[in-house]
Amino acid sequence: MVRRVSVCLALIFCGVLWAAEKPKNIILMVGDGMGPAHIKAYRIFKDNSSTHPIENTVFDSILLGSLATDPAPWKASKDKTTVSPNVSEGGVQVTDSAASATAYSAGHKTYNGAIAVDVRQKKLTTVLEVAKSKGMRTGLVATSQIVHATPAAFIAHVNSRKSYNQIADYFVDNQYGSKPVIDVFLGGGWKYFKREDRDLVTELKAFGFDIARNKKELTSSGNKVAGLFADDALPAVLEREASQPDLAEMTAAAVQRLNNDNGFFLMVEGSQIDWASHDNDINGTVHEMDEFAKAVEVALQFAQKDKNTLVLVTADHETGGLSIGGRFENDDRYAFNTSVLRKMKKPLYRYAEQLVEGAELKELLKPLGVVLTPSEEGAWLRVDKKNGEKVYAFLKRVINRVTHSGWTTHGHTGVDVYIYGMGPGSAMFRGHHHNTFVGQQIRDWLTSKTGE
Repeated sequence: MVRRVSVCLALIFCGVLWAAEKPKNIILMVGDGMGPAHIKAYRIFKDNSSTHPIENTVFDSILLGSLATDPAPWKASKDKTTVSPNVSEGGVQVTDSAASATAYSAGHKTYNGAIAVDVRQKKLTTVLEVAKSKGMRTGLVATSQIVHATPAAFIAHVNSRKSYNQIADYFVDNQYGSKPVIDVFLGGGWKYFKREDRDLVTELKAFGFDIARNKKELTSSGNKVAGLFADDALPAVLEREASQPDLAEMTAAAVQRLNNDNGFFLMVEGSQIDWASHDNDINGTVHEMDEFAKAVEVALQFAQKDKNTLVLVTADHETGGLSIGGRFENDDRYAFNTSVLRKMKKPLYRYAEQLVEGAELKELLKPLGVVLTPSEEGAWLRVDKKNGEKVYAFLKRVINRVTHSGWTTHGHTGVDVYIYGMGPGSAMFRGHHHNTFVGQQIRDWLTSKTGE
């Protein structure tokens, strides 16, 4: 008993020391829509089935705790010009990416759709802005358009997440010391920066930015770079072009360019985990998870060498209400089968397109090891074969049945999300917190950087 108490006290003491450490560099990584079941699904997807037990993923060894993601109990008018307390629904427990990202960027809860403004639509200072004011370098990386909700909440201040052109303007207009607060941003969204009403690309060049449109140009770019690798969002990872960088490559490029004696702040988002989950597409979900996990590995490898870098990994919310072991028809097995997903080398909607173009269903599914049930064969006869959305919906039902993937919604859910971390200060995030704790703690470290 005495020995056990001594060990516990030692761990508590070490935890206090680790918590007291202040990181020089901070990398915040957000798997958009990545809930607890997504982590389990990915673990099974990556498992070597010839060994037992199931191997851990890159996430598992750095688990710290969980976060509540509830937004502020306010709602905005349809045009986002006014907001009011949301009392009709008894509060709000389900966040969107904008409100949750604002919690991470500014340490405040706000209404769904808000980008770094509070419930009164007043500007909230973000950790990226604070980092720049402390002489640090700053970066944003995403597989969505870079003006999408999560990256936007770190650099822009607008009432509505849909104000993409206005958000893009902030990449030039949000300045500290007469220069943009951002040093590196990588993702999609070219059309929002090269517009008829304003040429932000030319303006960025005037501030010394290299403009990268493909992987080769990213490789040869300097320390200030605007990487815009698609007109809008990047393609899904399963159909990313060879000329377009993946999330791990963008993360590595950003870290390399941001690393300096004064430290840096970088936010990286695996954006399309959310989009696949909105579609209830388990194939897209696990492959987007895999891309995000590889980017996390890049960040952790840098942190392990650097010794002064904190890596935090979390999600803004859960999407889809994913469950592991969904039950379908008369199949009551407790199972989750990912073997078919390992055989799929393209998005499920591309298989749907082949069927619309006249491919034979059974021949298409045969290489995947998928056999239709009698009820599915009957349902297929009733599907409009020229309607791509209906064909895609049918295929999703089949793949969800084969894998035993259950979904409760095409929207977000209010479940808690995990937070992972490694490096100086990571122990601060052990246990359960509100999502605002992340933004508040990062801001506290940054504001004390020069002894304030």
